[in-house]
Amino acid sequence: MKTSSVLGAVLLILELGSVALFLVCGQTIFSLLGTVTGGGGEIPVVIDNEAQVATLTFTFAPRNGGLLAANVGVGFGVTFTDGSYSVKNSTTVYLPPGEGEEVSLSIKVPLDKLQEYADANGTLDIYTSIKTLNDIVRLDYNAKTEGGG
Repeated sequence: MKTSSVLGAVLLILELGSVALFLVCGQTIFSLLGTVTGGGGEIPVVIDNEAQVATLTFTFAPRNGGLLAANVGVGFGVTFTDGSYSVKNSTTVYLPPGEGEEVSLSIKVPLDKLQEYADANGTLDIYTSIKTLNDIVRLDYNAKTEGGG
């Protein structure tokens, strides 16, 4: 058998394996993406009038419908347009195939800062990172909502 035939067969096997791995990674990421970003809706605000602080809570329930384990990172926060104020909270969850978990993130914002955000001086940011295949394959998704809407 010629060396070129053996090398050709090895390259063909590697190419087919790469395509299969790409498809499995994509299936894992997109099955998770729907459960992380699909939770949309309102973020409840609880106001403590005595302390003059508002607590915003973002809850999501990622579920890994894929064939590979994944790390899901999610965070959210309020940032002023001029950069004078920023508060954020984030977490990462490890999800084996077929598993899900409910996660809640909270931030505390002084009422005067929340009012400034409402007057269109800031953004509410939600950011997501999904990593699989030992963090080699990654997809980041960021969403921003302007205040004053």
